[in-house]
Amino acid sequence: MAESGTKNYQQLLFNAQKNILAGGKNTDGILKILSETATAMFGQPGFGLIFYDASAQQSRIRYNAGFHEKSLNFFCEMLTRSKLEHQKINAGLVADESGDSRQVVPVGPLDNPFGMMILLDQPLDDDQALLEFRALATNSIGTFLEVELVKMQMDEMSALLEVGRVVSSTLDLRELLTKIMGTATQVMRCETSTVYLVDEQTNELYFHIVQGDPNVGAKLQEIRLPMGTGLAGWCAQNNKPVMVPDTEKDPRFFKGADKKSGFVTRSMICVPMRLKDKIIGVLQVLNRTGDIPFNEHDVEMLENMANQAVSAIENARLYENIQKVYLSTIEVLATAIDAKDPYTQGHSRRVTLYSVAIAEELNMTRKEVENVRYAGLLHDVGKIGIKDSIIRKPGRLTDEEYAIIKKHPAIGAKILRPVDFLADKIPGVLHHHEYYDGRGYPDHLTGENIPLDGRIICVADAFDAMTTNRPYRKGLTVKTAIGELQKFTGKQFDPVCVEAFLRAFDKKLFQYFEKVDGSDDMVLKDDEMEVRDPADGSNSDHLESQPYPPMAAHEHKGESQPYPPVIPAHAEPEKPSFQPYPPVSSIDEKKTE
Repeated sequence: MAESGTKNYQQLLFNAQKNILAGGKNTDGILKILSETATAMFGQPGFGLIFYDASAQQSRIRYNAGFHEKSLNFFCEMLTRSKLEHQKINAGLVADESGDSRQVVPVGPLDNPFGMMILLDQPLDDDQALLEFRALATNSIGTFLEVELVKMQMDEMSALLEVGRVVSSTLDLRELLTKIMGTATQVMRCETSTVYLVDEQTNELYFHIVQGDPNVGAKLQEIRLPMGTGLAGWCAQNNKPVMVPDTEKDPRFFKGADKKSGFVTRSMICVPMRLKDKIIGVLQVLNRTGDIPFNEHDVEMLENMANQAVSAIENARLYENIQKVYLSTIEVLATAIDAKDPYTQGHSRRVTLYSVAIAEELNMTRKEVENVRYAGLLHDVGKIGIKDSIIRKPGRLTDEEYAIIKKHPAIGAKILRPVDFLADKIPGVLHHHEYYDGRGYPDHLTGENIPLDGRIICVADAFDAMTTNRPYRKGLTVKTAIGELQKFTGKQFDPVCVEAFLRAFDKKLFQYFEKVDGSDDMVLKDDEMEVRDPADGSNSDHLESQPYPPMAAHEHKGESQPYPPVIPAHAEPEKPSFQPYPPVSSIDEKKTE
């Protein structure tokens, strides 16, 4: 009988080994085969495997078939205690808290096992069978754990290489940090990540960027942590990483961020971002997923990522500062251009404001929006090459003068072309007077052949010209100006850009306008930055300046024609304006016939 039982166990173990070699693709597959073998040996399900994580100094259930979790947790505590107290783990029967006896079998080297198998308390006909089963489990699990470890190390190395690639691929700080956090979240196997930067003026930490829900990020960006406050503040102040498996048990945890955002933080790692001896920020990962808690290896990995990111972050910040200097310089230039005509003060600034709002409404990329911003500021830079006597001429322009004023987009493009940084802003400057139906200038482009930046600025430029005061008329109300945009949609203006402008106006641009007394209409608020010509005197009604944009002398007879054109009193009220904006000369009209 014993001989038959021995042969049976040997056959089961032989089949298990064969199946592991043939179908054990990973640790989970091996454990399933071992569990099925244990069930066949003992006659009923009952197989558990517990691993000890030295980094986290905790034991965890790796596999369970047939046992209550509470029972296995008891053995987890037993294994952890034995490892921490350096006690030898012997095979044998052990009763859990409920009094149920289980066979405990160490897995791994006898002097330093990496885990324990928990089996049913069922006698076997041959004690050697249990020893051979333990040997099979130790060899197969140990081999695949080594393979998984190598794979994990390869994944981590690949992640570090990815971080290296990312940090060398962009100088955009937001894009850089977003990519770094995406990699950190994936490699650390956590729910989300955060980057804090140090405000050197206030010695505070602030949420620079948060991965995930933008609404959560917007709320968190309102929070500033004094140095030393919260786990991130402690990390920055002490220049040390911090790992917290359970934030509820750590008094340093700052609960205000969770309260503000609605996010629930359970665990985290914070590592300082050091530039030489200076702390510039903190990289944080939150809420480990899966059954393996954060450990010291994760801390080391995250520190490597932070170290790789620091120099790139500093370079991106320097580049960002240079960009701000460029932008400030261009804003000064735009103000100087507007100052050539006291009645266009603030024009470039407002056109830029409207253009950026349209671009954002069209969901253009951050880079594309910045191109629109620069092009909006510089759209009239070509007026530097136009004589003041033409720009500020009272009354109508001659055909020759009108031909000259129409050169300002091309002059602007020529001015910008030698500057590499501004090369991709040229299309918006060169083509902001092109009309959707082809009657514009300088190239009479039509429809979507006109660069999008030019179509956007065309709408913004016209709206500002209509709603600002001119010497020959008061600024139009919002409803009237919008009516003109809609009237010339598909003729002068790109319908998509007009619709985007209207949405942007309802969302945020309305704040730059004020209600008209006794009406539901609005007009542009007084511009405190607006500068009047000292020669104006106190009464601008006496000025006979040139309408904006200028008009050729042959376009209309009689008095200066304001924009929108004035419809004769006898005309039908719903009849569209006969003159597009800016006015088109008869020469232009013939070119498009």
